[in-house]
Amino acid sequence: MSVESLPYTLLLLLGQFAAGSAFVTLLVHLRGTFEAAFIRTCTWLAVSAGALAALTALAIDPSPVVDAYPIETDVMRGIRGILLAFFLFSLAYAYFVRQEGETMLAAALGSTTAALGAIALVLMALLVREPVWSVAGPLLTLFSGALTLGAVTVAMIWGHWYLVNPRLPEGPLNEISLLTLAALLTELVITAINAAVPAGRELASDALLAVDLPENPAFWLRIGVGLVFPAVLAFMAYKSSTERAMMSATGLLYIAVGAVLAGEAVGRGLLFVTASPV
Repeated sequence: MSVESLPYTLLLLLGQFAAGSAFVTLLVHLRGTFEAAFIRTCTWLAVSAGALAALTALAIDPSPVVDAYPIETDVMRGIRGILLAFFLFSLAYAYFVRQEGETMLAAALGSTTAALGAIALVLMALLVREPVWSVAGPLLTLFSGALTLGAVTVAMIWGHWYLVNPRLPEGPLNEISLLTLAALLTELVITAINAAVPAGRELASDALLAVDLPENPAFWLRIGVGLVFPAVLAFMAYKSSTERAMMSATGLLYIAVGAVLAGEAVGRGLLFVTASPV
C-alpha cells in the first residue's frame, strides 16, 4: 500500500473510531439499562480518539495528490475545525455525565458530540470522493465502519462489568452483542456493493497491492478477517451471553475488536490504491 497515504489512512480510521464511540456511548446512555460507571468509562473512548484524530488532522500537510490518489485539500480545514469541536464537546460530555443532576445537559452534550462525529465522517468522505464511483461509497463505508468499531469496543468493555459483578442481568450484553453483529453484517453488504461497482477513475499507482478487486489478496483479508470472522465471534459472544458464560463472551469480543481494527485499517489503506471504498 502507499506510504504517502498512511497519514490519511490513520485520519480516516481515527475519525471512524471517534465517531463510532460517540454514537454507541450515546445509545447505551439513552438506553438506561447500563451502569453509570460503564457509561462514564466509555465517554473517554471518544475523548481520546477525538484528540488523536484532531492532532493527526493538524499534522497533515494536505497535498492535492497522494501517490496517484487525488485529495480534496479544501476540505481539510473543515475537518480540523470539526474534530477540534468534537474533542471539546466529548470532553464536556465526559465531565457532565459524572455530575449528579445534570442528566439532560449530559444527554445534550452527548448528542452534540455524536452529531459532530457524523459531520466529521461526511467531510472525510468528501476528502476522498473524487476517484470513487460516488461520494455515497466512502460515506456509507465510513459510517458503517464507525458503528462497527464503536459497537464492538463498547461491547467488549461492557463484558468486563460481569467479571466484577456476575449478578448483572444478561440482557444488556445480549443486546450490544446483537448490535455488533448487525453492524458487521451491514458493513459486509456495503463493502460488497462498493467492491462490485467500478471505481470512477483508475489509479496509476505503483504502490504495494495496487491490484484491482477482486483479484487483490488484501481485499479478501479485509473481508475474511475484518468482517466475516468478527461476525462469527459476535454471534458466539451473543450465544455465550444468553447462557451467562460472560467470561467466554468477553474473550470472544476481545478477539473481535482486534480483527475489526485490522480489517478497517486494511480497508482504508486499499481505498488509496484501488479507489474502491471497501
